[in-house]
Amino acid sequence: MTPLAPRLAAALAAAGCDTMFGLPGGGPNLDVIGAAEAAGMRFVLGHGETAATIMAGAYGLLTRQPTPVVVTRGPGAVSAANGVAQATLDRAPVVVITDTVPADQVQRVAHQRIDQRALMAPLAKRSATISDQTLDDDLADLIGAAVRWPYGAVHLDYDVSAPATQPAPCPPSAGGPRDASAITRARELIDRARRPVVIVGVEAAALCPSLVSKLERFGCPVLTTYQAIGAIPTDHDLWAGLFTNGTLERPLLEAADLLVTIGLDLVEPIPAAWTLAAPVLRLSSVPQEDAYLPADVDLVGDLPSLVRDLPDGGFDWAASAGRERREAARARVRRQGSGGLGPIELVDALIAVAPERLTVTVDAGAHFLAVMPLWPVWRPFGLLISNGLATMGYALPAAIGAALARPGEPVVAMTGDGGLGMVLAELETVSRLGLSVTTVVFDDAGLSLIGVKQGAGQSGPAAVQYGPVDFAQVARAIGMASVTVRSVDDVAAALSGPWDGPRLIDARIDPGSYPGLLEVARG
Repeated sequence: MTPLAPRLAAALAAAGCDTMFGLPGGGPNLDVIGAAEAAGMRFVLGHGETAATIMAGAYGLLTRQPTPVVVTRGPGAVSAANGVAQATLDRAPVVVITDTVPADQVQRVAHQRIDQRALMAPLAKRSATISDQTLDDDLADLIGAAVRWPYGAVHLDYDVSAPATQPAPCPPSAGGPRDASAITRARELIDRARRPVVIVGVEAAALCPSLVSKLERFGCPVLTTYQAIGAIPTDHDLWAGLFTNGTLERPLLEAADLLVTIGLDLVEPIPAAWTLAAPVLRLSSVPQEDAYLPADVDLVGDLPSLVRDLPDGGFDWAASAGRERREAARARVRRQGSGGLGPIELVDALIAVAPERLTVTVDAGAHFLAVMPLWPVWRPFGLLISNGLATMGYALPAAIGAALARPGEPVVAMTGDGGLGMVLAELETVSRLGLSVTTVVFDDAGLSLIGVKQGAGQSGPAAVQYGPVDFAQVARAIGMASVTVRSVDDVAAALSGPWDGPRLIDARIDPGSYPGLLEVARG
């Protein structure tokens, strides 16, 4: 073992890392894992590099640690790329360490030789080669970049033979002195407003622990993005529902005379056209770079300080305005129910029996249209979803990361059969680690969201339908308790006991609600 492995492990430990994920390929990978364990870190073995990276991202987001994941060169790095993009676009702090063909052998060895830096550069916040010559300060700076806002992935090509290089410095995440004219214009917007609406994004969920008390004093309806759900509890009178730039929240936004966005990341909304007429006051620690949402005033600085300096309210909203609007939106969602065991009935059945203190992970797929507006969340990151990348196969590995980050607390992974199929082997990881993860499969043997969008000339069932899979039997073969449910009563019976240990619920649902759900949510 060269000096790099223990130095890297020491730098990770100094940054607060206590857990490493991955799928090693031998040689230098195992040096890194061995050094990490010697430094007091545990290693969690996954079945796939994308899944391992998602595990690390969920763990890092919940613990605020730049969590490392180790993969091998070539196919390992390529397989991890989806997880790297997910971490960066969903703002999860990970450090992806890839073995590579050594620089002193690159002219001789063509096997598994690809330009991994070029592969990762557009996906990660930073990509660098580290070697025995890399300075300790540079290691610390690279690792720390993962937890400077916006959080994201840092890629390290591990090559002990590489010549000494100076990594490019990471730009600071917060602006300098505040723009006095912007502060004046912001105050004028607020003073003129009678019916403002606040939109809270993932940055605020991550960086503003005292947000609720300030929002209560500001005193207007609050929408949260998918990733910021729980930044204000979903049973709070101010919470008016979700902001996606879709249809469900449109009546509230069209009634507003000012939109105040707090930590709204423009990776979060759906890419529909921005058609709202109200002026926008934006608060963030980073300047706005995308033209998606036109901010009339862009306040950039330390986000908690910007929030703290907002004036107290005195607006024309009734105290119950937020609650009334979210309940009206939920009623519109529930009216799309199938009357049997559809996605809406399944979500409501789960809500009825779930313990209050748990973490939920939600996969990409049609089922999230039922989960997101209905599920109760009482704290930031009590629900995790891939929204910036919207990658399938997220919920199960994210649940593993969450269960390890919040030991002793149950986790529910809500996934479609398509998403679970991508990461099915990670059920063994749940079973092997004995995690309190309940995997709920919205099982309709198809890619339902794609099916709803399918039009004439875009193939037919062959493009979106799978054959039936007995996921409960698969789970039992792995050593996990499991059951198949076909009714609301079945769900209640299956989940009536303790929420500890690994288990899977294969819910055979009627997908007939999905077209209506999509119309209500997106228009």
